[in-house]
Amino acid sequence: MAAILDALAPYVKKLISDMAQEEVSMLLGVSGEIEKQEGNIEGLKAFLADAERRRITDQSVQRWVRKLKDAMYDATDIIDLCQLEAADKRRGSTEERSSVKKKVSVGCFQPLLLCMRNPVFAHKIGTRIKELNQRLDGIHKEADRFNFSINLGSNPEPRKLTDTERSMQKTTSEFNESAIAGEKIEQDTRELAQLLISGGLHDMKVVSIVGTGGMGKTTLAQKIFNEVTIQEHFKVKVWLSITQHFDEIELLKTAIEHAGGVHGGTQDKTLLTRTLTNTLSTGRFLLIMDDVWSDQAWSHVLSVPIRKASQKQQGNWVLITTRSEDLAQRMGASFYQHHVSPLNEEDAWSLLTKQLPPSPNQVVGTDYLRDVGMKIIRKCDGLPLAVKVMGGLLSTRSRSEREWEAVLNHHAWSVVGLPKELDSRIYLSYEDLSSQQKQCFLYCSLFPKGTSILWRRVIPMWISEGFIQPHTDRSSSHDDQLEEIAAEHYQELITRNLIERQGTYRCTMHDVVRSFAEFIAREESVVVQDMQVAGGSNDSLVRRLSIGPTSLVPRLAALQKQESVRTLFISSKIKSLVPELSLNSFSILRVLFIHGGDCDRLVGSICQLRHLRYLD
Repeated sequence: MAAILDALAPYVKKLISDMAQEEVSMLLGVSGEIEKQEGNIEGLKAFLADAERRRITDQSVQRWVRKLKDAMYDATDIIDLCQLEAADKRRGSTEERSSVKKKVSVGCFQPLLLCMRNPVFAHKIGTRIKELNQRLDGIHKEADRFNFSINLGSNPEPRKLTDTERSMQKTTSEFNESAIAGEKIEQDTRELAQLLISGGLHDMKVVSIVGTGGMGKTTLAQKIFNEVTIQEHFKVKVWLSITQHFDEIELLKTAIEHAGGVHGGTQDKTLLTRTLTNTLSTGRFLLIMDDVWSDQAWSHVLSVPIRKASQKQQGNWVLITTRSEDLAQRMGASFYQHHVSPLNEEDAWSLLTKQLPPSPNQVVGTDYLRDVGMKIIRKCDGLPLAVKVMGGLLSTRSRSEREWEAVLNHHAWSVVGLPKELDSRIYLSYEDLSSQQKQCFLYCSLFPKGTSILWRRVIPMWISEGFIQPHTDRSSSHDDQLEEIAAEHYQELITRNLIERQGTYRCTMHDVVRSFAEFIAREESVVVQDMQVAGGSNDSLVRRLSIGPTSLVPRLAALQKQESVRTLFISSKIKSLVPELSLNSFSILRVLFIHGGDCDRLVGSICQLRHLRYLD
């Protein structure tokens, strides 16, 4: 919301300053309403920061913020309509454009001026602006009863890494060594790897790595998977990230691909099951199922091909990471269970310091910050993810006791009534983001679990949504500025460990962080996958909609009528969702991402999306 306000106020001010006085009369008094709107926005910005923080735990503030957000989105829609109308005018006859150039200076070629040349459109826009101002007046008056802190201020700009520090940062691969610290994980890796390669003569056994979210289960499994002895011992090695709501066909296809087989694009489950069986039968195999929530993926999809393939050679293993104590037992195979332990303080300190940029002064190091650092670590309860997020936050600060004390004493630690979905460590890092960075971070939760967040894809999406605003102190062109700033935000989220790098140009989001982001964005964003709908409420407008494989067709039909949607992700076969799906109702759609093909039937309605800025 803050990003929307910050973008809108200067834009409106520029529209006013660019108007020629003789043209303003055509607005039939609307110019005064525009000035009033600017004043309303500036007044509301004074206590915006406090409202954003209090809405997390106060439902009445939450409802007030929702009203303000809706008004701000309407304001941006009005400006966009003016820009579109202006673009249509610019495509008019050469004679008309020449005539306009003679009468009006270059500064007057602003969207509002051009759309004013259509009296009907000008009247329509003027009416909408007046109605919007009435709403803003009411919202402003309603704010008085909340006693918001005035000019609480936004968070300071994070410290930028120096060129020296940036050049010293490691380029990470899918397996990031900065996620590892201490002898305990090394010992666990050796012991479990030894178990896998010397487990005796058997068809198939299961190893279950159990622990709470953020405890480091996936990190341990990755380290085992990458051990040289494991790579040499098993001919076929498969890594599967099991989403809570998976698609059976896609899971089989992925398993075949990772095992080195070819599925040919078929959608036949029986044929895919046979292909996976044959592919796994080529040699001793290790199959890792990461983040398994139930036995559905095993019992409904993978059990049959794995058991059949195991009958053709001995020494095969299935390794699972899970939060469920009894999952391995329910798989019906001989199993060994390993519980991941919390980090001790020394290992946690080592992990935290690994998140910091290398110090140019290697002699000084970080020992002088150890006392305050240990106090922060004790708030992390031995959870590696929490330690990494805190380390990422501290990496944006100067290495001084005063800066670290500020993190230790941050108000986020003492928020009363924080919902269980919000981890206090992640909340602190989120609170420390700028308004633009918060929008970008929350947007990443739209990408389905198990898919990568590609740099080349998400940056233009952020720009298309209007999250990125140019700096006045940069000399580069407007478009280049937006890309530069968006890239900086992307890197900032990586630095803070709010998204995790998978390679040079792609990232993913940890489950615990994703749950946090989905909860914060729940009023504006809806993610539909399998039998679950995350986010959305009866009295809120859906702004962003992500649709994965699902059988909730009636709910999809209802969501199709949401005219407020600005971003639409479709990650499933369209015909299998809603046979008569059309995009005509999404009249203000700005971002459209379709993954899975079958989109030819949407071409006609796509052409009607005047606001569309990104299509993939």
